[in-house]
Amino acid sequence: MRNEVSRRGFLAGMAAVGAAAVVPGCSSGGGATSNVLQVWGGVPAASGPQKVVDAFQRKFPQYQVNYTRFVNDDRGNLKLDTALQGGVDIDVYFTYTQANLALRAGSGLAADLTDRVAADPDLKVFLDTDQPRAFLDAGRIKALATAREPYFVLFNEKLRERAGVELPHEWTIEQFRATARKLTTARTYGCYTIPDVARIKLGPNYWYDGDRSNFGDPHFEQAFRLGREMIADRSAFPWREVLARHLDAYQQNSFLTEEFHLWSTAPFNLRYLYDAKKYPHDFKVSFAPPPTVDGGDWNGGSYNNFVMVNPKSPKADAAWEFVKFWLTEGSGPMLAGGKLPTLGNVTDDQVVTGVLGKEPDKYFDVDSFRRVVLGADPKLSTDTRLAGFPEINLAYRQQRDLCWLGEKDPGPAIRDVRRLADAAIARTERSS
Repeated sequence: MRNEVSRRGFLAGMAAVGAAAVVPGCSSGGGATSNVLQVWGGVPAASGPQKVVDAFQRKFPQYQVNYTRFVNDDRGNLKLDTALQGGVDIDVYFTYTQANLALRAGSGLAADLTDRVAADPDLKVFLDTDQPRAFLDAGRIKALATAREPYFVLFNEKLRERAGVELPHEWTIEQFRATARKLTTARTYGCYTIPDVARIKLGPNYWYDGDRSNFGDPHFEQAFRLGREMIADRSAFPWREVLARHLDAYQQNSFLTEEFHLWSTAPFNLRYLYDAKKYPHDFKVSFAPPPTVDGGDWNGGSYNNFVMVNPKSPKADAAWEFVKFWLTEGSGPMLAGGKLPTLGNVTDDQVVTGVLGKEPDKYFDVDSFRRVVLGADPKLSTDTRLAGFPEINLAYRQQRDLCWLGEKDPGPAIRDVRRLADAAIARTERSS
């Protein structure tokens, strides 16, 4: 079944808002091209990408590469989409969310990489459909995951010890809630928010059930209800504050200033925790695995950070050389941005110093990091069904927000998600 969205709908949306978007970082202008390979990504250049670029240029002096960073939020992704549609000189770019992956691949913005991958023995893992690390559209590879992003729960060691809470080696979602309640104080909420309850139980493609959505599964309503109840008893951060302060994208400051305690996150956020100059704090951070849900133990994380090639690029061969280099011998510097290579071509010691900084013991409980991140074999889920995904994602977020703001009960909210998701899937499959 083809994973695509309506190209007409996407282009119409871009026409409505794209004209107002300003695209930074490109001196060539719309439609102009140069011999320089243009790469756009959401990770700051200093957090690894520039070192990858430098190493690539040393190995391939015939190529020049310019890396442009876009902020990986709604506004930044809009700028990237507008640039791609407007003919700005972009050869290689990165996509970080499933919604954007579905939009770009389904709208003709991703080159077919299937034959190049199949011809390279070093990349054969990307042909695996049992544990997918590539995104397929109509059976063709359109994007390759460059990073493995397991989830974990971070503890503030100072507050944990003060509360007399044991660091869990395994726990359930009920124990997560009880722990958050125990860690709640007059000035610190117990957690930022809950882990993805339904994902942990159901695994990949959890939004889909045959040709309909899967939001009738009780774990979706359980998640809405649990989040609302924890917000009400102050063991989770107030959702009104989350939305007003855009904490759904940027949580590190609130964690480091002890506004909340438990933080369910992934390696990419660890770079903030060892930068004492920009993010001062006086506590170490320890690691626990995600809680289980009714025996389900999917990690909640995924293979991610998909690299894509612009099908309009006149430098396709150079673009592919860069993509392959990033995935293989060039992957090491990306550890500084918390990016664990998909191919696993780094040692554990390289991961520790790369992801946790030059003084890992100063800021982290390294033993728990090794146990949870390096010693475990987490079940990562990568969705392969994305029919109607952008519309479903929007409906889910809107109804969750209404529920967690206290404006709608969990049952009616999730039923509306199901109704809207079923309609989105039907529309997408009719247009396939």
